[in-house]
Amino acid sequence: MSFEGKRLLVTGGGSGIGAATARRFAAGGGRVAVLDRDVANAEAVAAELEGALAIGCDVADDGAMSAAIGRAAGELGGLDCVVASAGVAESGPIEEWDIERWTRFVGIHLTGTWLTAKYSVPFLRESGAGAIVNFSSVAAIVTQPFNAPYGAVKAGIVGLSRQLAVEFAPTVRVNVMAPGRILTPMTEPLYVVRGDGDEEEGIRRALPKVPLGFIAKAEEVAATVCYLLSPEARFITGQTFVQDGGETLL
Repeated sequence: MSFEGKRLLVTGGGSGIGAATARRFAAGGGRVAVLDRDVANAEAVAAELEGALAIGCDVADDGAMSAAIGRAAGELGGLDCVVASAGVAESGPIEEWDIERWTRFVGIHLTGTWLTAKYSVPFLRESGAGAIVNFSSVAAIVTQPFNAPYGAVKAGIVGLSRQLAVEFAPTVRVNVMAPGRILTPMTEPLYVVRGDGDEEEGIRRALPKVPLGFIAKAEEVAATVCYLLSPEARFITGQTFVQDGGETLL
């Protein structure tokens, strides 16, 4: 896929699937603005990519997001594509969550996705054929033990994205990625915990839930994301793409 002359903004771009998407987009000739709360991670990824810039930003902060997206569009000369992949992995019994933790969690995932769309859509409309990919999860589709907050915010992102797909049409497409079990810096600690301190054991215990029998890499999801951003997907909007090795079939 060629992204020659195209400009991408990616939140959560300092690691995991966001970073993998930034690299693949840049490999296709595009320029990237890497946004991440950890500015050092954002700078490390941007340093790999020709013409890229790094911006430290909390996606739940209204003013910070307005400024960051405006800066990215200004330095790149506009925006054609946006990926909202910022997120954190937290779980546990619902009675252990207090209101501050819940509010922060919703802010990062759902509010962050909303703010990303709100402040980027004017630039995407200017491009004439903009594309957004928001990140949900299979947790929006299937129930998982002690994962109610995560499932709730990820389901909210699907609902938000469907509404935005209609609101932003015809000049901007909006789709959703819902990954299953992917090995990233965010999920690696979860496999360690589930393997009683052994990451490989944690992965082994997860495999019976994946019909294809393996845990995917971030680069494999990034390939699908870049397809959805590309002109090849110009007749696709409002859809949720599940990439889970068949987990939601069980």
